[in-house]
Amino acid sequence: MKDFFEWFCERNIVPSAVFINGSQVQANQLFTDQTIKKSTDFQTILSDLVKESINNLEKTISVPLTKCGIWKNLSCLSVKSKGSIYSLLIFAPNQVLVKYVDIILKNQAISPIIIVNQKMEILFCNKPHIIKANESNSEFWKKLASIIEKAFLSQSTNQGEVEVDGKTLRVIAIPMNNDAVVVLREITAEVMAEKRYKELKTMGTRLSLLEEIVDILGREKTDLKKIGKVIYEKVNEIIPIDTFYLILIEGEELNIEYGINQEKEISGLKISRGYRGFSNYVIDKKEMIYIPNSKTVRIDPYKPKSLIKGETKYIWSYVGIPLNVDGQIVGAVSFQKKSINAFSESHLAVFELVAKEISVGLKVKMLFDELDNERNKYRKIAITDPLTGCYTRYYFTEYFDRFQGIIERKGGTISLIMIDVDRFKTINDKYGHIVGDKVLREIGQTLTKCVRKMDLVVRYGGDEFLIMLSDTDKSKAKRIANRLAKRVSEIIIPELDEQITISFGISVYDGSKSLEDVLKIADRTMYKQKRRGAR
Repeated sequence: MKDFFEWFCERNIVPSAVFINGSQVQANQLFTDQTIKKSTDFQTILSDLVKESINNLEKTISVPLTKCGIWKNLSCLSVKSKGSIYSLLIFAPNQVLVKYVDIILKNQAISPIIIVNQKMEILFCNKPHIIKANESNSEFWKKLASIIEKAFLSQSTNQGEVEVDGKTLRVIAIPMNNDAVVVLREITAEVMAEKRYKELKTMGTRLSLLEEIVDILGREKTDLKKIGKVIYEKVNEIIPIDTFYLILIEGEELNIEYGINQEKEISGLKISRGYRGFSNYVIDKKEMIYIPNSKTVRIDPYKPKSLIKGETKYIWSYVGIPLNVDGQIVGAVSFQKKSINAFSESHLAVFELVAKEISVGLKVKMLFDELDNERNKYRKIAITDPLTGCYTRYYFTEYFDRFQGIIERKGGTISLIMIDVDRFKTINDKYGHIVGDKVLREIGQTLTKCVRKMDLVVRYGGDEFLIMLSDTDKSKAKRIANRLAKRVSEIIIPELDEQITISFGISVYDGSKSLEDVLKIADRTMYKQKRRGAR
């Protein structure tokens, strides 16, 4: 039995101590923490309880503690074995508190929380002054009871307001079968400034924050820097943090897509995968980590590293969470505060949920990137002639429309040069289509090299090209056309033993005629030149 008692004590599940013949021989850390600051009277209670237990072997003896704490009773069990009496003393938890601990944790430390049964008996209360108010302020308790009773009747959450000690409290009563969890939140003016922070720990705030983040990820599907910045700002409104990183793996490096370190932005900073900081630990181990004190943690070979000068001279609380997309770790997100034990369990839960939403957002981003790549691929096919690399007639129409509206509103001109390859049919017939294709390819590349980036070179038909020159009058367009004709005549194709020449016609669009009419003018002018040269 001694071994069992010692084993249970060492598990550190609840505060416990082992006694042999009335003398303490072992206590776990929880027990020490609970008793070290207790009064002499409390120590006497412990001693008397062990004595009473020894006198009542194999029977659990308990003394009550308080309804306003985690530990409801002190309990002791004594057993005689091999001539000695072994006693196990434990702090027994409040069973009602354990039953509703999930709801209580979501509202921790912000507001008074009461658990009552249908007879309006207080089963648990985290604020002693509420019990005193029940005893001394019948009007307060009457209003409170009325709100709770309505929740029991409807079996749904009921809300109302009560006044106590000059303060207004919002009451949220949540029925849970035969009991009700009641949260009282102060809503007077002096606490409204901290409203957003306190909302974190009231029910529903996590969902609200996540809804905002989901909305951000929905609107900003590709701009990770913008996504990171907005997420940092939203989280920081509710949970103050000094440093935030959104990191993605890029080969042998980590890229900080968005980073803020003590008000200094460090987006774009790259970290080697061999750099033994905590972010690499999170990614290597594929697990969330919370370090409440960066000065005392030991996870060799990983250690705190400075991304900005002097960072490691401070004590930090660090949270790092891997970003998992379809089972693959693609990066990490980090939340840090320049203090010890800066984050509660509630904070950690929020950080973890935020990281999960970022992972979902990254998956969506990857899908959109894939779709964009496919769209760009097919768009390039649609707008680019595969033989010459020039733009297609389809794209010319789309591109021209942008300038047409500007010219009609603000004035200006666009010169169009229609070009036809001389004797192209003869070249094709004499040298074959492979050589003919080379001629068209070389002409397309030459025309593209000889105009401005803002100008457009279009393969308009079989052996016809069209050049669109924005903000160019007719005389300048003619000089450009002559220069292009000269450059084309200098093209050398080994299989071709004759000079390549082109004919061209020029027309100007100024908004007074339709595009179709202007193109017809250029086409007629080109064929006049072609006839004059008998080409």
